[in-house]
Amino acid sequence: MFRNILSVSTGVIISIIEILFSIKFIKKWFIQTQSIPIKKLKNVLVEAPTEFFLVMIFFYAFSALLGGTITAFFARNAKKAYAMLTGFILFFIALFHGFFYPFPLWFKIVILPLFFPFSYLGGNFIEFLQRKKWIN
Repeated sequence: MFRNILSVSTGVIISIIEILFSIKFIKKWFIQTQSIPIKKLKNVLVEAPTEFFLVMIFFYAFSALLGGTITAFFARNAKKAYAMLTGFILFFIALFHGFFYPFPLWFKIVILPLFFPFSYLGGNFIEFLQRKKWIN
């Protein structure tokens, strides 16, 4: 039981860290000024180009895939279920994050259903590798 709790928490933490680093990377890539105070970040999100949000969608999906993969790798049984739990937790984090920052509506609509399928794919990938005996 504790191993499964630890696997879910590890998957969520790794996903959150990956999202934070990707946002930092994307801001440096698309925005010329490197030091932006938190109060002015809302203005940046309103004026950001569409490519900024498309790259963020890619990194959000990749973080859910990575979190589901790590969760399924460390979980003892019901790997897909625990990977989906990781996606559910990431869904709620993204939901609250969307309320506090002024993302465009299309971005909010697109990112919310991303977390479940990609975390499921991460769990499915680990189960596939274990069936093929590539991972013990």
